Amino acid sequence: EAFGGDAVQRHLYLPDTFGFPASLPQIIRQCGLDTFITNKISWCERNRFPHVTFDWVGIDGTEVLTHLTPGHNYNSSILPADLQFAERNVAEHDHGRPSTWLQPYGFGDGGGGPTVEQVERITTMANGVEGLPAVQFGRADDFCDSLHSEFEVARRSGIDAARWDGELYLELHRGTYTSHQWLKQANHRAESALRAIEMLGCGGVDATASSLESLHARLEETWRLVLLNQFHDIIPGSSIPEVYDDARSQYESIESTCVEELGRGLAAWGRSLDASGLDAPVVVFNPASSARGGIVELDGELLPVEPIGAGSARLVDAARLHAVPPVEVESHRMSNGRIEVRFDDVGRVTTLRRVDGEDVAAEPMNRFRLYEDRPRRWEAWDVDRDYHEKYEEIITPAARHAVIESGPMRGAIEFEHGIGKASRLVVRYVLDSAADRLDVRLLVDWREDQTLLRAEFPTAIRARAATFGIQFGELERATHRNTSWEEARFEVPGRRWMDLPQPGLGLAVLDAGIIGRNARSGVMGLSLLRSPSFPDPGCDRGEHRLRYALMPHEGDHRSAGRAGVDAEAEAFAEPLISRRLDAEDAGAGGDQIREAFRIEIDGAASLEVAALKPAEDGDGVILRVVEKHGGSGRARIKVPLWNRAVAVDLRERVVEHPGLVFDESERTIHLDLRPFGIESIRLRR
Repeated sequence: EAFGGDAVQRHLYLPDTFGFPASLPQIIRQCGLDTFITNKISWCERNRFPHVTFDWVGIDGTEVLTHLTPGHNYNSSILPADLQFAERNVAEHDHGRPSTWLQPYGFGDGGGGPTVEQVERITTMANGVEGLPAVQFGRADDFCDSLHSEFEVARRSGIDAARWDGELYLELHRGTYTSHQWLKQANHRAESALRAIEMLGCGGVDATASSLESLHARLEETWRLVLLNQFHDIIPGSSIPEVYDDARSQYESIESTCVEELGRGLAAWGRSLDASGLDAPVVVFNPASSARGGIVELDGELLPVEPIGAGSARLVDAARLHAVPPVEVESHRMSNGRIEVRFDDVGRVTTLRRVDGEDVAAEPMNRFRLYEDRPRRWEAWDVDRDYHEKYEEIITPAARHAVIESGPMRGAIEFEHGIGKASRLVVRYVLDSAADRLDVRLLVDWREDQTLLRAEFPTAIRARAATFGIQFGELERATHRNTSWEEARFEVPGRRWMDLPQPGLGLAVLDAGIIGRNARSGVMGLSLLRSPSFPDPGCDRGEHRLRYALMPHEGDHRSAGRAGVDAEAEAFAEPLISRRLDAEDAGAGGDQIREAFRIEIDGAASLEVAALKPAEDGDGVILRVVEKHGGSGRARIKVPLWNRAVAVDLRERVVEHPGLVFDESERTIHLDLRPFGIESIRLRR
C-alpha cells in the first residue's frame, strides 16, 4: 500500500519473533508469498536448530521454503568472523546448500541502520578476500529468486530440501507468554468484540455497500490500534513503562468504540426481529461457530437461553423464563446433573467427574503455586527451566468461604486467600444449569515481585501426549521429557484450550486469553501472572480478572461433550452477547431469529467462522472459515445477504478453487474442507 510496485514482496521477513505457530505456512502462502526468512530460532538455549534452509510444513500440509539466516545475527557488523561463522553453519547443517545465503547487517534492532564502516567492509570484501566467502549487496527478492532456483535444480536431480514439520518453537523468552497479562486480556477482548461487531454489521438486514463502507471507516482506527499493540515488544510484555502507559490509553479508546459499536449492531438486529407480545424483549447473539445456549448474565440477573445457531440472534422474553434442570449447591459441592464437583477447605477441586463417569482428579486440582521467578538474563522475557524448584503452594484453609449463588440456574462458591507477601486471591467456581464445564473466575490483587503465579491441575489420566489449541488449529505435544527437545518445552503457548485424554476419560482446560501453559506427566498448568522488575518495574502489579474452565469428558477432544472441546472452548472464549431492547429498538413483524450465516457439515470436520467482515478494498464481504479438527468433509454455507456471486479471494486475486461450488438455486456455497484448511471467500451482491 505504501510503496506500490517498487516493493512487491514474495517473502515474509520476521527476524526477531519469539517462535512461530504451525499454522503460519498456510497463511504465508495464502498471502501470495513463497519464502519465509527468520533468525531468532538460532537463539534456542538447549538444542541447535538443524537446518539453514528447509521446507517448513504446516498443520494442513502446506510447505514454504524457509531460510534461517546462518550468521544468526540480524545486527551484524559484517566482520570477517561473522561471515566465517555463517559459512560453517551452511556447510555443517545443509551440506553447503544453499550456495548463496543472506546476511542482514546494520544496527536495525535499535533503529540505527548500517554504518559507513560496514558498507566499506562489504565493498572491500566484494573484490574477494582470501579465506572469506564472496560478498555482494543485494535485494531480498533477488536472493529469494536464487534460493528457489537452486533448490528447484536440486529437486530435479532427486535431492529434496530438508523438511521441518510443525511449530518453530523458540527455547527462550517463554515469560513473554505471561508478562503484562492485562494487555493480553485486553487484546483478546478487543479481537473478540471486533469480530462480533463486523459479523453483526455484515449480517444485518440493512447491510449495504454504503453501510459496510461506513462500518469499515468507523473501525479502521480501532483495528490499527489493536494491531499496533500486537507489535514487538508490546504484547510480549517486554517493553518500558511508557509503552504501557500509551497502551492503556489506547485500549480505553478501543473499548469505548467496541461498546458503542456492539450496542449499535445489536440494536439494529433487534429492530429486524419481531418483539410482538414480549414484555421484556432481549436480543441474544451467538458469535460462536456452533449452536449454543445457556445461562446469560444481564444487568445482574440470570436469563436461561435455548440453543441459538452459530452467528445467529434470538429474541428472549426476560419476563417469562423457561424452566431449567436445577443446580444443586452445598457448601463444598455442586452438581447440575451432568457434572459433579467437590472442594476442600482450601478451595481446591478434590472431585471432578461427569455424573456417569470417573473422577479426573488424582489429587486436589486447581492448586495455586507461587514460584520464585528470577531469570538469569532477561527478566520480562524469560522463565528459566529450573523455575519449578522453588515455590510456595497455597495449602491453608481459605480466609473466607461462601456460597454466592445457590441455584436453580447457577451455583457459585467462592474462596478467598491472602497470598505471597501482600497479594489477594479470590477464586469463584461457577456451575451453570446443563453445562459441561466448571467455570473458574479469578480476582487477583497482585503485589508480588519476581514471582510467577500458576494454576495447576493434577489428573488421574495417563497420556503420552496432550493436544493444544493454537491459531487456526491444534497441535500435539509430548507430556514426557524423554529428549532434550521435549525437556525444552517446559512452557508453551496455546490458544483457548488444552486437553489430556485417555480412553474413556479426559480433562480439557479452557481459557479466555491466557497463553502460557504446559502439560507434564498428567499435570496441566496455566501461567497466570508474573512480576518482573525489568524493563517495567510495575509490570502487572494491580488488580486482574481472569477466566478459565475445567471440562471433564469421555473420549478424545473431538468427541467430548455435545460438540467437542474446541467448540466448547470457542463458546467459552466467545460467550453469548445480550442486550435489552428499548421501545425504539424492538421491531414488530418478521422473525424472532436472525442469522448472519448458516453452516451444515457432512464428514468428520469442525468449522470455525474466523471472520465475516467488510472487504478491505470495499468489494463485498470476506467470509473466512477454518477446519479446526484435522478432519475433512463438505460444508454447505449460506450467507443470506451476500450470496449472489462467490469467489475465493487471496490477496485481491480471484483464483480457481476446485473444492468450491456456488449453487444458484439454493444460494449456497458448497465447499470441500481440507484438514486445518483456511478459506477466505469473497461474497458479492
